[in-house]
Amino acid sequence: MSAFLGPIHYRMYEKIMVQEELLRRLADKAVQEGWLDSLTDYVRDENRPLEEIIDEANIHGWLNDRIESVEKRYAELAARILSGHEERLEDLQVVAYTLGTEKAVGADSTAGECYQQIEACTLDGMPCDGVNIVTDKSEAHFSWQQRFDVHGSYWIAAGGRAEDYYALRQQFIAGILMAADYVLTSSGHGEYSLCHKE
Repeated sequence: MSAFLGPIHYRMYEKIMVQEELLRRLADKAVQEGWLDSLTDYVRDENRPLEEIIDEANIHGWLNDRIESVEKRYAELAARILSGHEERLEDLQVVAYTLGTEKAVGADSTAGECYQQIEACTLDGMPCDGVNIVTDKSEAHFSWQQRFDVHGSYWIAAGGRAEDYYALRQQFIAGILMAADYVLTSSGHGEYSLCHKE
């Protein structure tokens, strides 16, 4: 391992790779259904270890460029699939949920452990952006505030809708929580809570 790379860089790379996997699966679905002819405009085939590909002279910039790339391609892919075909969103949500189930927490997970897994699998900019701020935590309840939206601008620029990003994210997280005793709730103002299922 490089002396310059720390655990945070590997965690960020893993988050990027999860979003790359979701993008790949959505593109695969689109090709399978005949909505797209090819994956090449959206999918990047890169599975090498981080230390083999990162620019160590500019670690922060390299990671930031990767985040922007996957966010942009994800938004462009979804906008292309959904343009004039909003009914396809349900099929994409199934893909997102299925990937989430592969990242699922255990049935005995605490609210905090559920949050940690959601945080490990979702991409919300760089840590220094401070997008998510924990506001309340206990074994039974966990809340956080998404201080600003780092995704919507990509979707709008691609001709899509920001709410479609959040619909897909919601299903991905539902998959992560499928075995847990918690459900994600939101006020709709960037406030999220993990609460016991009714």
